[in-house]
Amino acid sequence: MKQLLAILIFTVISIYGFSQTQAIDSLKEVIAKLDGKTTALDERVLVNEADLGKLNKIKISGYIQAEYRNYESGLVKYVSYDPYSTFLIRRARIKFTYEALDGVKFVLQPDFSTGNLSLKDAYAVVNIKKLKDWSLWAGQMDRPNYEVEYSSSQREVMEYSRFIRAIYPAEKEIGVKLEYNGSKVPLKFQLMVLNGNFTGAQPIDVDTKKDIMTRLVYSVKLPNAGIGIDFGVNGYYGGTRAKTNPFISTGNPLIVDSVATGTYLDKHWLGGEFQLYSDFLGGMSIKGEYTAGVNNYASLTGLAGGIAAAKGDPNKVRDFAGYYLYLIKNIGAKNQLVARYDYYDPNTKTSGDASTTSELYYKTLDVAWQYYMNDNIRISVQYDMPKNETNTKTPNDLKDNTLTVRIQAKF
Repeated sequence: MKQLLAILIFTVISIYGFSQTQAIDSLKEVIAKLDGKTTALDERVLVNEADLGKLNKIKISGYIQAEYRNYESGLVKYVSYDPYSTFLIRRARIKFTYEALDGVKFVLQPDFSTGNLSLKDAYAVVNIKKLKDWSLWAGQMDRPNYEVEYSSSQREVMEYSRFIRAIYPAEKEIGVKLEYNGSKVPLKFQLMVLNGNFTGAQPIDVDTKKDIMTRLVYSVKLPNAGIGIDFGVNGYYGGTRAKTNPFISTGNPLIVDSVATGTYLDKHWLGGEFQLYSDFLGGMSIKGEYTAGVNNYASLTGLAGGIAAAKGDPNKVRDFAGYYLYLIKNIGAKNQLVARYDYYDPNTKTSGDASTTSELYYKTLDVAWQYYMNDNIRISVQYDMPKNETNTKTPNDLKDNTLTVRIQAKF
């Protein structure tokens, strides 16, 4: 009896021990499976965090400028012709900025304005670690000039001054730029080597020679007086290859000079600039720039680099001069009054009847009012009053005043 009871107890213990072993083995399998799923989940989380980290390095901004314009003599300037007014999308831009690494940045900005889908900015910036405060830019970017570099979303008037539009028909160019922004010395220096195409950015250069632009600005701050002043100089040195013989030289447009085909015609100028900022009565600023030099172009064809199509439209080489002066006054926190006077003479060697229609000088007064509804919405009203030089062919001032109302939305 005792032996039978012992056998029974041993059997029960064995069965229980076997079942516990199975349970433990099953539990280990479940834990292993859960551990595998957790590892996979961790890997996915790490991938998502990496992707999110990349997205956090991308900054997206942009703006839309919708306008109403009223022309004094119709849309076709200098001719009384409909329409006398129009609605349009002046600019519609989205800017993508990607901070890839510390000191490395990529910028891409297309423009989607009506009938003008184009690429505005496409460049990379690399900070040179061994040269503190120095950076290298490469791609399509703003030319180094104060008014050109001043974003059209922030500029106090709607368009560039006339002489800036004349010597820089497109504000963007393709090239490389070396820039210094002093952290201890309030000095900014820019040196850019660019294609120098007359009509601005193009896929490739129209000739072998590259142009050079440079700009140097020094800043002075007088905190006790609430004043800040920037002084600067800028220069352009380049040339355009003559594709025709003869070409028309500076001076009287009837004078025709001969030049060997392939010779580079001068295109260079020098300018000075200043910007004064004051917190006087809520804030005001005065800004100005003067530039003079030699430019060349083809008057009729408008081709890149001033390339003329035939001897009937040869390259024109002209001495020019131009300047602008801004007066900006803040009225409270939301309103701003602006006046800009600019002057441009495309040929300083001639005047009156000696000048062709395209060589008449212009004096333009722009008066504008800005209302900043909030950080994203700005309403602008501007009246442009250009006054041209007169001669026998153009005996009167042209009726080309323009009223513009703009709503800008940016993010």
